[in-house]
Amino acid sequence: MGKLIYSITTSVDGFVSDRNGNIEFTTPSEEVLACFNDILHNVGTFLFGRRMYETMAVWDTLPTDGQSEGMNDFVKLWRAAKKTVYSTSLSEVTTANTTLESMFNPESIKKLVLESDKDFNIGGPHLAAEAIKAGIVDEYHQFIAPIILGDGNYWLPKHVETKLELINLQKFDNGTVYLHYKKI
Repeated sequence: MGKLIYSITTSVDGFVSDRNGNIEFTTPSEEVLACFNDILHNVGTFLFGRRMYETMAVWDTLPTDGQSEGMNDFVKLWRAAKKTVYSTSLSEVTTANTTLESMFNPESIKKLVLESDKDFNIGGPHLAAEAIKAGIVDEYHQFIAPIILGDGNYWLPKHVETKLELINLQKFDNGTVYLHYKKI
């Protein structure tokens, strides 16, 4: 049985991008990227909304060597996984192993996750919000970058209560903190 995991980098005040959509502060150090890759080692499918997919699609064209070790590892993880993009505005997708869906159905995803021996990673706060509201996210992996943005795109939906258990906590040399929670 797989798990549905939500992994994302946020500011200290919980934003995934600033008020202008800038995500440059989320660029991980090699140490953080190695941890992130370890989280994703059992992911067989990435689930994305349009914006996150467009941000991540570059990984389909990067070389598998010549980058840093962490980037090389992520390229391999990315290319080995299936990707599903949920969008009403896209008419096609350009990356390999990718399907386009117009509607996110939490019950269908829950069933797929339960039947899989691989994990699913949900990317982007808007799509993740739908899964969180439906109560189907099993684990939360938050990387907190040492910056306060004051405004932007928040990582969690409002008006949702879910009890969590802290599984892991780690501090990195660049000041990033990693929190790993599972749903109780």
